[in-house]
Amino acid sequence: MQSFRLCPAPALRVALLALLLTLLVSGCGTAPTQRQPAPDPVQQQALALGAAGDHAGAARLYLQAAASASGAQQQSLQLLAVDSQIQANDLDRAQRLLDEMPQPLATAELQQGFSINSAKLALAGQHPVEALQLLLQVPEDGPYQAELYRLRAIAYQQEFRYFLSARERVQLDPLLTDPEAQLENQFAIWETLNRLTDAELQQLRTAPAPDPLSGWMELVELSRLYLQQPDTLAEVTPHWQQRYPGHPASDAFIAKLLENMSLVGQPPAQIALLLPLTGKLADAAAAIRDGVLAAYYDTPATGVQPQLQIYDSGDSGETALAAYQQAVLDGAQFVIGPLRKEAVQALATQPQLTVPVLALNQLEEPVLYSPLLYQFGLAPEDEAREAARLAWHEGYTRSIALLPDSEWGERVYRAFAHEWQQLGGELLDTLRYDNSQTDHGKLISASLNLDSSKTRQQQLTRQLGVTLEYEPRRRKDVDFFFLIAAPNQARLIRPQLSFYRASSLPVFSTSRVYSGQANASQDADMNGIVFCDMPWTLDEDASWQHMQQTINDFWPADASRYARLYALGIDAYRLAPYLGTGSAGMFGAYRGVTGNLSLAGAGIVSRTLRCAEFRRGVPVLLQQDESQAVINNGDSEY
Repeated sequence: MQSFRLCPAPALRVALLALLLTLLVSGCGTAPTQRQPAPDPVQQQALALGAAGDHAGAARLYLQAAASASGAQQQSLQLLAVDSQIQANDLDRAQRLLDEMPQPLATAELQQGFSINSAKLALAGQHPVEALQLLLQVPEDGPYQAELYRLRAIAYQQEFRYFLSARERVQLDPLLTDPEAQLENQFAIWETLNRLTDAELQQLRTAPAPDPLSGWMELVELSRLYLQQPDTLAEVTPHWQQRYPGHPASDAFIAKLLENMSLVGQPPAQIALLLPLTGKLADAAAAIRDGVLAAYYDTPATGVQPQLQIYDSGDSGETALAAYQQAVLDGAQFVIGPLRKEAVQALATQPQLTVPVLALNQLEEPVLYSPLLYQFGLAPEDEAREAARLAWHEGYTRSIALLPDSEWGERVYRAFAHEWQQLGGELLDTLRYDNSQTDHGKLISASLNLDSSKTRQQQLTRQLGVTLEYEPRRRKDVDFFFLIAAPNQARLIRPQLSFYRASSLPVFSTSRVYSGQANASQDADMNGIVFCDMPWTLDEDASWQHMQQTINDFWPADASRYARLYALGIDAYRLAPYLGTGSAGMFGAYRGVTGNLSLAGAGIVSRTLRCAEFRRGVPVLLQQDESQAVINNGDSEY
């Protein structure tokens, strides 16, 4: 799941405090022309503590003041305390205090503040649907207008509905008076829209210039086109500004964007590549190495080409650590690799890394991560989570999982199940099949309750003494299957699902079902299976076709088998300029050949993939033809 930070919310505190002062004034019968009294000393001290970052102390003072108040005054102070507790990350205490407050609250504005705080807690627990429902109770023209837009943006971000998230932030932008907060929000707009594909940006940009959101989307396209050419981007932005006069990005944002791109757009002078070039992973490591080399030699003639040195990281954590230390001694300014998990673990547990590392694997268990360690790999868990999100956004809520009885199958299944249940989905059944078998009929039949249907027919036949016409009926409460399988098993299982009355049920899977090479005759039995994979294997009209041709020409025997590993090497090399010391702040999103890449918590480079469906035996990209439906969905639901 994507991490996020609940930012301080001064608007909430100001709104509640204003409401409290109004209540105090009206309660004393003060004339409207009289100056409103300042907060009492306890409240002033709480505000000062909050401004200094001591939110826990502010919460305690608000609660002390609430203890001697009553009615609306008390509830207003309690909500201020809840807001401070959330900022102090004391979420349990904040939830308890909200639960203890009476319902409904004394005024409509207090009730809105209650909904705002409840939505914050829902987002902290990664429950965006619940948060959006709570925010329905908050009017857009009320005192919490800015906070409403901000929280809805976070909720849509958690739901991976990037267009809707950016739209909320565009509406938030003119409400922000602090220049730093406004610039931070504008970079959030840019980074969120950067998660959309080129096709999505074009399809969703429906409003003509000078529409602000369309202006942001066009600016993202320009920044992608000239990602490594900030001087050229500076030359073309005046033309963009003529199309979008008065656009909010025209002020500080473009200048800061160009400054950041100039600072981080150049690769390190010397890069070390650490891979296990001997042992069991030698073939995989060679494919990654060749992908790095393909990207290295694809550098434009005008670009800066670093010195690249390759080291054998061996088959253990100790040998990988020794290779890293040697690379640093040799002058490396950035390290790509190692590949083995135990090698990544060895680097992750070092007290201090002196040179940034982009490891080509991800650790499952939390460790003491170094701030200079980034983790980037082709984790099948990413694809399982993507499949869960895709099924959820299609409107499905109940699933059956079908996986091989293996450690790998369990690992991928856990990622799907966790994401699916976090979204609110229900797992009706989990089926584990024997990978050495070809007939899984009994397992499938039992999961669909066909055995129960047959048993009922047999009982009726005995009771009535006549032979009844019988058509087995499967259970009706399941929406789709999540299938974890290699191509050979998927080609068997999909027809068996159809045989057992489940032909109408969608099947979602991971890239494991696809060999990476289209073969209509061989994969015809997989028609209808939806899976998510990297753009390298799915996008036909792509800017990297020449690189695919180069790899096919130089390594024809391995180009198909190791296609995804070549892509990993390409993206690893191209990320180096954006992950060096001081550069990660610029790394909002990068359109790579392995997916749309973004930097998540603990230095994890996460991937957003493309999804496709087998039709007539070949994978067909699921285009965003539902763009207008996505927009309307955002308006009607929330």
